[in-house]
Amino acid sequence: MQPASTMSELMVKIIYPASDAIFYITTREPKTEAEWGELQGKALAVAESANLLMMPGRARDQDRWMDDATLMLEAGRAAFRAAKAKDVAALDALNEQLYTSCTSCHSHYRTNYGGRARPIPPYILPPAPEPPPPPNPPPNPPAKPAGGDAAPRSEPAQSARTSPGEQPKSPLEGRWKLRTAEDLRPDGTVARLPWGEHPAGSIVVERGACYLQIMSTDTPSLPQGAAPAREQMKAMLLSSYIAYSGPCTIDDAAGSVTLTVEAAWQPNYLGTEQKRFFRVENGVLRFGPAPGTIRSGTEMLTRRLTLDRVP
Repeated sequence: MQPASTMSELMVKIIYPASDAIFYITTREPKTEAEWGELQGKALAVAESANLLMMPGRARDQDRWMDDATLMLEAGRAAFRAAKAKDVAALDALNEQLYTSCTSCHSHYRTNYGGRARPIPPYILPPAPEPPPPPNPPPNPPAKPAGGDAAPRSEPAQSARTSPGEQPKSPLEGRWKLRTAEDLRPDGTVARLPWGEHPAGSIVVERGACYLQIMSTDTPSLPQGAAPAREQMKAMLLSSYIAYSGPCTIDDAAGSVTLTVEAAWQPNYLGTEQKRFFRVENGVLRFGPAPGTIRSGTEMLTRRLTLDRVP
């Protein structure tokens, strides 16, 4: 047996686009027989690519390398069966197994991968949103001076953040830096980390506009200049990056913000309305979609982003 390509070409040309079809199954669900047939082919490509990784000349050792490749083979075979059965939930449930096989192999066999081992940060499920506080009562009128009418009352000082006639700004407004991104089970335990253990990102809410971006920092550091590296970077960014922006409407009483997407990393987000829920407390923002709306196999998870206010 003789390899017909480099390891990088095998990754970029076959494994990345084929595995993305499984990773993004919930947002790219096939609708026609032809699309399901295409998905079957990509799942089969994942499985058979694992065999290519184990062939002489490519296998780095007969130990960890073979274990990771076997995990990928099993995930690909299961995905092929699920695609033949048109079982979206089963395909989605395979995400974790496939992701683990990829990241485990990359962290041990790619130079400059950047993955760092550290425990998952502890997370405490935030309590249910509290009702908004009642408006501040009007200030007590000043006491009358002895022997005369009440002293002229001055207008209350305007907030430093508002001008006359303006509504007070929402606590959501401002710039926020991502601390953690987690998908939680109903009991509050962490089920998975959608952007890995070391996500980076930010949310900016200013003057009726919202912008969100998140990326994984556990992606490899690629060499500059070579065409395969550029193609590989594109494939990795698609699976490890999210960004969208547009005008937004904030409902502080409901603790929600609705964003009309005008720009996004994925075309199918354009023109959609994305509703998210938030809570701000002591300079910390909890942000995410409605509880229990993230599907992972048979589980329904709650996505929570935790961010710190940027002064």
